[in-house]
Amino acid sequence: MNVYTKVIFFILFVSIICPLFSIGAFAQTNENTFKDVDIPKADVSFIFHFADKVVDGWLAFLDGLGRTFDPIIRPIFRPITTFLERTYQPWAKICALGLFIGTMLWVWFGMPKEYVNLGRKNKTVWTDLRFWTIISMLPHIIVYFYF
Repeated sequence: MNVYTKVIFFILFVSIICPLFSIGAFAQTNENTFKDVDIPKADVSFIFHFADKVVDGWLAFLDGLGRTFDPIIRPIFRPITTFLERTYQPWAKICALGLFIGTMLWVWFGMPKEYVNLGRKNKTVWTDLRFWTIISMLPHIIVYFYF
């Protein structure tokens, strides 16, 4: 059994078992809600139902993980959080963008082409690893510009 199969089985196992543990203190009630109405469902509705169960199980697992490790992790990261709370937020965005753009400029202009593309037979820009490094960093920059 390869790693991907194990991961899929683990996610399925967690998504099926975790909702069973949420029946107790974390159970949701349907008080003061409208009466359920039977809506005809298409043949693919079981896929959506199964996907909802997987997502609910995964979220329940993450909730439990957070409750378990929060007392351990909070004291470690609290000083960092306190320090960063006083930082003006646009500076964080400017620093992150500066790091990404600086890295892109360093990769393209600072690294020798021969070093990066050692043993490359085809000398087109499409086979230059520096080009693909810059392309792979663009989504990060777009996210930082957007948010």
